[in-house]
Amino acid sequence: MKIAVSGAQCTGKSTYVKDFLKNWTNYKTPEKGYRDFIKENNLPHSKNGTEESQKAILNALLDESQQYTRKDNIIFDRCILDNLAYSSWLHLNDKVSEKFLDETRITIREALKTFDLIFFFPLTKTSPIPFDDKETRESDVQYREEIDNIFKAFLKSYHQGDGRVFPKDDSPAIIEIFGNPEERIKMTEFYLDKEGRPYGEDQSLISDIYTP
Repeated sequence: MKIAVSGAQCTGKSTYVKDFLKNWTNYKTPEKGYRDFIKENNLPHSKNGTEESQKAILNALLDESQQYTRKDNIIFDRCILDNLAYSSWLHLNDKVSEKFLDETRITIREALKTFDLIFFFPLTKTSPIPFDDKETRESDVQYREEIDNIFKAFLKSYHQGDGRVFPKDDSPAIIEIFGNPEERIKMTEFYLDKEGRPYGEDQSLISDIYTP
């Protein structure tokens, strides 16, 4: 299984991945993430992102993803969908071109076929956490809400099956996860068994949208 955790900044994704790995010990996560790549390459990001930096981050995320297959038990803290959300914000604020965004979306839509499941962390009253890494996390609350709204537009596109963000065929399932840390793990247990696999056809909410 290839699982990714996506959503706006500071919604508890990294904490969730750590908790996930404690409960599903047969899974692993890459040692370095996208924030490490940003720091190591001193890239502009978030509201200061450019076409060049967003493309570099996307390529790094693609390279990382391609190191694993669906036969691996791997969970990513953020993925290519996050890159599309931040590039979309930059386009809406006239910082990257429509052509760039369209090319990014097409690349990401195809690459999403390699994922099995994306857990989306929406912004809720219980999810925001302190901005503890201001070097790579934008601390503007309004900006975080705007990014969250973009993710929710992606989710709507997924449920409508319009094919703009997610491929119409062989799309990963996208599931909302929310609540406090304990509740998030309990919610995950509705979708994954003790081995981290989707439940059978008559056992899980995910069964009608997941195809192994």
